[in-house]
Amino acid sequence: MSLRPLPLLALLAACATDTAASGDTAGVTGNDSANPDSNDTGGGDCDVRLTSTDPAEGAVGVYLHAPITLNFSGDASGADIEVRDPAGTAAATTEAWEEGNLHVVLTADLAPATAYTVHVELCGVTQEAHFTTSSIGGMDFAPGDLVGRTYTFALKDAEITEPAILEAFDDAKLTSPLGFMVENADASSIDFLGALLTIQGGDYVQVTDAPTWDFPASDFSKAPYFAIAIDDLTFVYSDPINGIPDTDIMLHDFQFDGTFSADGSSILMGHIDTLVDTRTLGPLFGLADTDNAVCDFASGFAVECVSCPDGEDYCLHTIGEDITAPEVDGLTLKAYP
Repeated sequence: MSLRPLPLLALLAACATDTAASGDTAGVTGNDSANPDSNDTGGGDCDVRLTSTDPAEGAVGVYLHAPITLNFSGDASGADIEVRDPAGTAAATTEAWEEGNLHVVLTADLAPATAYTVHVELCGVTQEAHFTTSSIGGMDFAPGDLVGRTYTFALKDAEITEPAILEAFDDAKLTSPLGFMVENADASSIDFLGALLTIQGGDYVQVTDAPTWDFPASDFSKAPYFAIAIDDLTFVYSDPINGIPDTDIMLHDFQFDGTFSADGSSILMGHIDTLVDTRTLGPLFGLADTDNAVCDFASGFAVECVSCPDGEDYCLHTIGEDITAPEVDGLTLKAYP
């Protein structure tokens, strides 16, 4: 399953740079009015120019799996675009054009802690922008060293990007820690066992009366980066003190990707993309206990529910980003039905 930037881990869980704001045109070299001293190759037969980039010109600490977005003043579909390393070698890159070819999103095979130049040739003019990737993506361990390690995070700790109306709900209700243990890993694949955790005496322990989530093996050829997916994931929220009965929170098409730290002690830049089934969640919002209560509430904020796997329009598309999942020393998860 491919990871896509969806709208709901705003109910639950790209990547920022250390400096420079996105969309910054300063330093984008080329024959354009914002840069009168630019490197004009001459002979341009049209006036379409690169106007801004994300990452911004001069950005450092850029996550190597973050998309690169280029914005143009007109239809730039004829542009020749390369992302070059310091030796001038072009990285393997895919392009996705949007909005009448005014914008293109690049996905490039980059290395950590490396300076890159985005080189654009269009209408006889050369323009360039520059950024440097962060050290995240280095790897000082063998894949097999990860087997048996368990990592944890709570969905409330994710940066919820959409829908924003669910941020308060996320912080208040999605506090249960989730655990992910590496069951197998080698140079080509990795698979995880997931489980709901709780905290007892200051330590994380597995909730043994809740089902575990057996993720299928996924590609690990770009280690330490991984991307895993599972069709359905369900966990229970309980708040008897406030009169809220045990409530199943059901996630469909659950996708989780991230990058292990260089020493394997944590997962960094985690990203979750999922569909949240809202049919059971009305009471958690203080709404009626009906299938459509949450969707009706969301529609008042111009957020529309989309189809769940059963074809019913009760799911919210959610994205959670910027997740850090540290290793839990000594915790081994066990599979339960």
